[in-house]
Amino acid sequence: IRGSLSLSGSKSISNRLLIIQNLSGQKGHLKNLSNSDDTQVLQKALSSNNSIIDVGIAGTAMRFLTAYFAIQDSKILLTGSDRMKERPIKDLVDALRFLGAEITYIEKEGFPPIRIDGKNLIGGTLSVKSDISSQFISAILMVAPYFDKGVQLELVGEIVSRSYIEMTLRLMERQGVSHFWKGNTIYISPGVYQNNIKEVESDWSSISYLFEILALSDSGEIQISQVDENSLQGDQKVMGFFESLGVESFIDHGVLTIAKKSNFKLPESIEFNCLRTPDLTQTLAATACGLGVNMMLRGLKSLPLKETNRLLALKVELEKCGASIKIINDDELQIISGERFSSKDFNFQTYGDHRMALCLSPLALKAKSVIIDDAEVIDKSYKSYWEDLKRLSFNIHLFE
Repeated sequence: IRGSLSLSGSKSISNRLLIIQNLSGQKGHLKNLSNSDDTQVLQKALSSNNSIIDVGIAGTAMRFLTAYFAIQDSKILLTGSDRMKERPIKDLVDALRFLGAEITYIEKEGFPPIRIDGKNLIGGTLSVKSDISSQFISAILMVAPYFDKGVQLELVGEIVSRSYIEMTLRLMERQGVSHFWKGNTIYISPGVYQNNIKEVESDWSSISYLFEILALSDSGEIQISQVDENSLQGDQKVMGFFESLGVESFIDHGVLTIAKKSNFKLPESIEFNCLRTPDLTQTLAATACGLGVNMMLRGLKSLPLKETNRLLALKVELEKCGASIKIINDDELQIISGERFSSKDFNFQTYGDHRMALCLSPLALKAKSVIIDDAEVIDKSYKSYWEDLKRLSFNIHLFE
């Protein structure tokens, strides 16, 4: 496996910057903005004059727009796909209502669609459970400078996906709004965003699948451009995780080089905590099965509420590879790898989840062939994935 790739900008950073940019009122061109469906949905919603906004399956857009429209002078009905209507939004709505927002459920209590009657919010002191989606917390933090009193946000309990909250705060800081985080409380004072960031770094969640590809290959090296050594993204931790699985990496002048270690002895079993990096869970789980390594993954409590129940989806699909998968308290995944499967053909289901397609495809390196049931699902985050695999010498057939 050898090649040089240029990946689209981080979806997480792009979506946050779009909200911040719109709040600042300063329009500007962001270089290397993510070309993902999620980001395009958010861009369209922010530029729309319609009173009904449909975000489809874009969960980030649903959460961020709920907070964004709560402080706009507009009346919006925010809706989405059938799956989106099953994804709870109550904790975010409750928090915004506590701060004075007017939000009404249209169908089922606690779930989209919602009606938002935007207005000026006073802000103040707020407590939220910190084991909820980090996107709920980020959504509140980003609009907090535009509350009359800012916000004192107390996080109660163990913080899930802390790296994404830190990303939000660091982006806010770079855009001119400071914060103070003491203990479990984050303080945001009233302020106004600037427009200081002009370029988006490449997406580390997408890069993780290239680490998986090299881990499963016999040998190889991949270079990826527009990578920030001091990344805002928690998923940069993939470098350390895969060091333990036989893949070395370094960044030099914005270029990431990933290489398969020669004569590396794989561990029989290994454990990772994904509490801060939940989007790496599927990558690591699929890699474990492909390498025949037993793995324990912890800190996964947010995964059942994603595009699909990711824990259950991993169990069903990876057991097709002969692995034994055990879900423990909806927070841990135990993987006991099975026999080698070089002569097998696999037909994998994605359950409408882009990360299932992205993590299962590299198993073609260890199998006879892999069929993915929904090729276009990758557009949610990594549109060029199939083309990039072709550049890395994968043989790809797309069926209508």
